[in-house]
Parts: sequence; C-alpha cells; structure tokens
Amino acid sequence: MYSLPVLIAEPDPMLRTLYRNVVLEGQGYSFAGFAEKGEEIAPLLSKTTVNLVLLDIALPGFNGLEGFRRMRAEFPRVDFIILSSEKSPDTVRGAICSGAFDYLIKPFEWERLTRALAAYSEYYHGLVGRDMPWRQEDLDRLLGFRKRLSGAPEGAPKGFQETLLIRLGKLLQESRKPLSAADAGRMLGISRSSARRYLELLVRREEVAVDFELTTVGRPQKLYFATGPVVKRKQNHAKLSNN
Repeated sequence: MYSLPVLIAEPDPMLRTLYRNVVLEGQGYSFAGFAEKGEEIAPLLSKTTVNLVLLDIALPGFNGLEGFRRMRAEFPRVDFIILSSEKSPDTVRGAICSGAFDYLIKPFEWERLTRALAAYSEYYHGLVGRDMPWRQEDLDRLLGFRKRLSGAPEGAPKGFQETLLIRLGKLLQESRKPLSAADAGRMLGISRSSARRYLELLVRREEVAVDFELTTVGRPQKLYFATGPVVKRKQNHAKLSNN
C-alpha cells in the first residue's frame, strides 16, 4: 500500500514532535517535513510530494481561513486535517466547507488524532485504489467515515440490547467470510429473525455492509460483513460515562 506523506504545519516545537510521532506510529504514513510559518507551506508543497497536511489554521503568517482557502485552490490534490485552538463558528464552518477533511480543536486526545489519520488513510485508498465502477452502498460507506470520526457512542435504540449489538459486531469482525442472518443467529444462540433485526440496525449505522450470494433457487442470500468499529462502542460508553 502506498505510504502517505504528511506535512506538519504547527508553530509549537513540542507539538510538532508529538504529531510526527503519532504519524509515524500509525500504518501507511510517512513524514514529509515541518512548516513553522504560513509562508513555508506553499514552497514545501510545490517541491515535495505531500498527500496530507496537519495544519494549525492560526499558524503565524498563514492568514487564517483566507489562507486556507487560497491553499486549497492552489493545491487541490492535497488534503488537510486542521488541529487548532481556533473554534469560532465562522472559522470552523468555513474550513469544513472549504474542504478540510477533519477539524480537531486543541486540546484534543491523541486517540482522536489517531482515528482521524486512520479514517483518512481508508478514505484516500478507498477513492484512489478503486478499479471498478462504484456501487452507491460502497460510496456511502466510504463517505460515512467522516460521520464516525468523533467515535461518539451511539446507544442501542429501544428494543435492542447493547451487549448483543457488540457481540454481533465482534462476530462479524472476527469472521473470515460474510455471514447470513441464520449463520449469525446460530453462532450467537438467537433466532434468525432477531439476528436479522440487529444486523439491519448495524447496516443503517454504516457499521455493517451487505453482499448477496446467488442461489440455485429463490432469492439471493443476504450476507453481512463488518466495516466499522462496532466493538469499540462499549469501551467508548464507559469512557464517556467517566468524564
């Protein structure tokens, strides 16, 4: 898999080093350099291959949102994750509308940056590496990474058991092949109709996807496979409950 070069545009030397460590600890990334001032970014992007910039939009000499819009116009194939203490509604909205992949407000947890980098890698390779025509459900799943960036837990609706959702998600993630509702129900000791109801909820949340297997008789068999971090929901609930 192609390693994605990352430029870090951050005025604080300690944060620059910490960001570089996070980038290099993740899979699929390489370090492309530092920018300490706004005027250093364009020359670096012009002479260095960079896929992603970790940017403090309040970088000295960058000119905030106006500078970001100019950078996006000049380097349309470069993506940006903004890491900044600037949190005014106009700036955040303007940055996102101008094409920022993600926006993290300082101070943030390191796990949040790790999730952003993982989501961007999957998003990038999903777009660039595609060699067949898109299906709408595949494109929806790819674009849905942004919705899951925050990692915020989504509790089970009325009539559903959270523990069973987690068990079902773990079962699909550990399975070497997609499972039918009957297979999943048998493995968890629940009815096929109950398994299908839970699976369809995970599909609506874009944490599980569907494929179809042709059969010799009747309708194609519906098969389910995991695509999102469903088994982390319990851990996230516990974390938020302690805050």
